[in-house]
Amino acid sequence: MDDIQRRADDQAWDKKVNQRISGINHAIEKVLGGDALAALYGLRMAPNDDPPYDVDERSEVDDQETLRDKIISRTIQIENVISGNRDLPDGVKGKWTATLQECYPSEGKSVSLLRDLKREVNSWREIDPQSEPSLLEGAIDAVATMTEIYRRRFCSR
Repeated sequence: MDDIQRRADDQAWDKKVNQRISGINHAIEKVLGGDALAALYGLRMAPNDDPPYDVDERSEVDDQETLRDKIISRTIQIENVISGNRDLPDGVKGKWTATLQECYPSEGKSVSLLRDLKREVNSWREIDPQSEPSLLEGAIDAVATMTEIYRRRFCSR
């Protein structure tokens, strides 16, 4: 009986520690942005690297860490594009980048946040379908879809 109680206590402790670590990681990620966040995850970001505008075809077969890194990398690229857009007011940039900083592959709200952000970007789109906001919309949609795939494959177990 003591063995069963000890295992239950160990599992409860592990869960508590993992939640605390996750909370600390989220706090760090909210403060960092762009290249610093990429460096934290050990991702190499090419300068002026525009985010891909389609879903990575390997998302269905990548291991969890690889897919997570791809999602984070693309999110950082989108954030960099938004931050570097001189046509957007600072308030809009701040709101959009704050939304992106709340998105994590393992969190359920991320997909809806990304879809909402896509709609906001759509409201800023110009008539020109090749405008930067239009292309950004595609990149956000791709990250949302990849996050859905991640959640379906790794978070619903």
